[in-house]
Order: sequence, then structure tokens, then C-alpha cells
Amino acid sequence: MRRFSPWIFAFVFIAGAGVYAETSWRSVRPSIPEIGRKDLEPTLGQGVLLGVLGGLRTVVADLTWIRSYVLWEQRDRAGCEALMRAACALDPYSRYFWEHTGYVVGYDLAHWEIRRRGGYGKVPAEVQERLFKGYALRGVDIFEEGLSRSKVTTPLLLCAAQLAEIKLKDHKLAARYYQKAAEAPDAPWYAARICSQVMWDDGRQLEAYRWFRAYWTSRMLPKEDGFPDDLRQLRMMEGVLRLSPEDRIPRPSWEK
Repeated sequence: MRRFSPWIFAFVFIAGAGVYAETSWRSVRPSIPEIGRKDLEPTLGQGVLLGVLGGLRTVVADLTWIRSYVLWEQRDRAGCEALMRAACALDPYSRYFWEHTGYVVGYDLAHWEIRRRGGYGKVPAEVQERLFKGYALRGVDIFEEGLSRSKVTTPLLLCAAQLAEIKLKDHKLAARYYQKAAEAPDAPWYAARICSQVMWDDGRQLEAYRWFRAYWTSRMLPKEDGFPDDLRQLRMMEGVLRLSPEDRIPRPSWEK
């Protein structure tokens, strides 16, 4: 009997692990978003589908993402984007997947398309600009989708804002994203200042000042150091706007 004890123990262990895995999957399954057929790109094979059905979505998503980077190195536009989007569909909670997919589509693919058409010397400037804006819009759409599905959204707001500002040259759209990021509970310290600067550069100087002043007064001034660099930015705005002393921010005791 002692000779069979290890085998009996192994059998019980494997059976228990199987029951535990099945119970765990049933408990977490309701919280995982459904993947529609349209979300899975044609490049995914039966192995991925089996992984999905078996509850290995995050594992398969990671492997899919790794494969997408191989295609990224090969400058394969269609294949790279397809696999990156598939990784997002398989693991929609991953902010990393959404962020980098939007960046690759919004910044890289236009360059690859121009090279495919013969390079910057052969492709007319207006066509290049159209490609840059077209892919940038697709990148913003990816960030928007990620905002509706990812658990962490503030970094995606900042990514969309940068893409709108740098590639689309759309300051109004960029300011909206920066403003949402600045007003989020986990807002980084720089989001409000950049938002006000983008609004300012868009010609909405008084609006930029009033918004930034309200933000600084309510969320920055009460902090330990009061964010003096942001106050200096506000003072610059007050000078350009030629506000009267009574219309300016009262001088804090610590301001030089």
C-alpha cells in the first residue's frame, strides 16, 4: 500500500487543483467583459479561441502582444495593429495594451505607410499630412475605446491629449482630454498646467486663466507647498491679461 501512496496523493492533488481552478474561474467569469466575434481579428487562430474558452485570456493576451512586437519590428502595419487590438480585446482591463496600441497606430503607422509608398521624398507633403492625421484619429479612437473598458483611465486621457495636440494640432480636443485628466482623482501634477497652456495657445486666454486659477485655488493651494511654479504661471497670465490688482490672486504669505 505504501508503494501506491505517492500516486494516490498525486491523483488527489491534481483532482483538487482542477476543482479549485474551475471554482475560481466561475467566480471571476461574471466580472470579465464578453468578447464579441468582431473583436477578434482574423489573425487569431483556434489556439487563441481555446485559450479564451479555457479561461486563459490574460495569458493568451500576453503571448499575442509579444507576437505583435515581432510584427512591429518588421513594420507590418496590418498584422501588428491586428494583434495589438486582439490583445486589447482579450484583456480589456490592461491599460498598457490600450496605451501602446494607440501610440503605435497614432504615431508609427503613418511613417510605415509613407515608406511603403516610396518615402518622404516621393510622397507629396499634403498626402503625408493626411496620413498623419488619419492614423492619429485612429489612435484617438483606440484611446477612447480603452477609456470605456480599462480600469485605469487617466494615463489614457493624457495619451489622447498628447496625440490630439501633437499630430492633430487640435487644441480644443487636446484641452478637453487634459482637463478630464487634471480633474481625475489620480491626476498628475502637470496635467492642469499643460491644460491651461493648451487653452491659452488656442486663443482662449481669459478662459484658460479662470479655469487654472479655480483649479489651483481648490486643489493646489491647500497642499503643503502650494505649487509655487503653477502660481508663477498664473502671475504671467495675469500680467498678459493686464488684470487690476484687485482682480488678481491674493498674495500668499509664502510668495516671494
